[in-house]
Amino acid sequence: MRIVKSLFLGAALLALIPGTANAQDKKIHFHFGGGPTFIGGDLGKPFSTGWGPAVGVTFDVNERIGLQFEYAFRWFSAENYVDTFAGVFTANHRTNQLDFNMVFNITKHESGVRVYAIVGPGAYHREIEITEYVGSGIVCDPWYYICGSYPITSVLGSRSSWDFGFNFGGGVGFRMGEDAEFTIESRYHFVKGPTPESNLSSLQGKSVDGHYYPLTFGFRF
Repeated sequence: MRIVKSLFLGAALLALIPGTANAQDKKIHFHFGGGPTFIGGDLGKPFSTGWGPAVGVTFDVNERIGLQFEYAFRWFSAENYVDTFAGVFTANHRTNQLDFNMVFNITKHESGVRVYAIVGPGAYHREIEITEYVGSGIVCDPWYYICGSYPITSVLGSRSSWDFGFNFGGGVGFRMGEDAEFTIESRYHFVKGPTPESNLSSLQGKSVDGHYYPLTFGFRF
């Protein structure tokens, strides 16, 4: 709720401040926002829908094309999840996202509503922390960086990795006054994970690839 209140407060302040130039005429734009992130693939089984903020800057090459850098943080949790081997655990999954994108403005320069597409590569730091576990000692479902038979004392802890990925999607921006936009954006992020560790042959070959679908509400100015 604090994030939502902050976003609406920011919108009100932007609407009250008179702009000195049209938002479409500026070359450098900053944006911030947040919202839910849906998670798919193997990671989507134990972890719930996540959330988190995103901030970035875009440089307009021309009226149609922009170059964007963006940072986003996302948090996912698993509460009392029962895994394949009847173990019960509580865990969290965090991502720090660094993306380098191209933004393509589809609508005309003078339009009051801007429709755009976005695509680009990125680097993703992903981490899981298992905070509680009760079970057989065979763990594979929390996150496949850990997959095998382990002593109970070694299960609690965290693992992390920097992984390469890419994203694409689109959004719409509604002009607010002369110098700001309210934006709604949806994207798909694919993150290629490393080969998971496993000391059980039957559990080898599991996927640690990530599939994330953030829906972001924000402001651009």
